[in-house]
Amino acid sequence: MDFTPCHPQPFTFQQAISFDPEVSADEISRLQNSISHLKRTQEELQEYAQDPDIAQVIKENNQTLASQDERIFMLKLALTQRGASNATSAHYDLPPEPELESRNGHGGFTGDNGLEPLDAPLPGDSSGLGPSSGSTGEDEQESGVHL
Repeated sequence: MDFTPCHPQPFTFQQAISFDPEVSADEISRLQNSISHLKRTQEELQEYAQDPDIAQVIKENNQTLASQDERIFMLKLALTQRGASNATSAHYDLPPEPELESRNGHGGFTGDNGLEPLDAPLPGDSSGLGPSSGSTGEDEQESGVHL
């Protein structure tokens, strides 16, 4: 099997087949991260697209996105060619974009794991600085984690 890319690539399809599968998987992840950031940049640049220089940057970024998408396709195809039957699975797809403001019942930010950050205010803590706020030093030995 042979593959001819439409965009210039830093390696041929035959070279991609010879890559260690872990190297290919790492490169796919790196490219997906790059694409994610570049897409976010493109969205931000749209506000200034009337500027000819910015319009040129957007055009160049679109070409880069197409090239990186094609490179991911090449690597997945090469992995499949090598016998990695799951190379085209969702495992290698871009993760969904996280929601910018995920809120729990207390009004604090909740990360992907459902836990509040360590510096989040405790319920009933009016200072907003967590458990160490308002400490006068008198109870320093009493506070902390005891096993």
